[in-house]
Amino acid sequence: MTNTPDFLPDYSSMPFNGRYRPLFKLLSTDNWRFVRKDGMPIECDTASQAIEAAKDCVRHILNPEIRAEQADKVADVLGVEQWRRERAAQAAGDQEAVLGAVIVKGRQVKIERVRRARA
Repeated sequence: MTNTPDFLPDYSSMPFNGRYRPLFKLLSTDNWRFVRKDGMPIECDTASQAIEAAKDCVRHILNPEIRAEQADKVADVLGVEQWRRERAAQAAGDQEAVLGAVIVKGRQVKIERVRRARA
């Protein structure tokens, strides 16, 4: 059995110069980390405000903002669609030559050849 740390977010505050700095840790074995803004630890007026700030920080870490982009449709530079059409036409030709008919979606499609009279 492996000894893995438990996911157990914890929140605290540390008094500093008459104010409070919020602290948090995500795993039970983690060290305490400061809540930072622009690289500097933030400070709050009360301990309860500091704990709320720590909870907001953890919530932001666990639920990041989701961003999505719409990509432009990529041109078929490899010619895959044309290859598929040619392959389907070839398969239909092979079926007609072997079976005398083309089978589409499990059903035989009747093929009639009509010769036009030349005038």
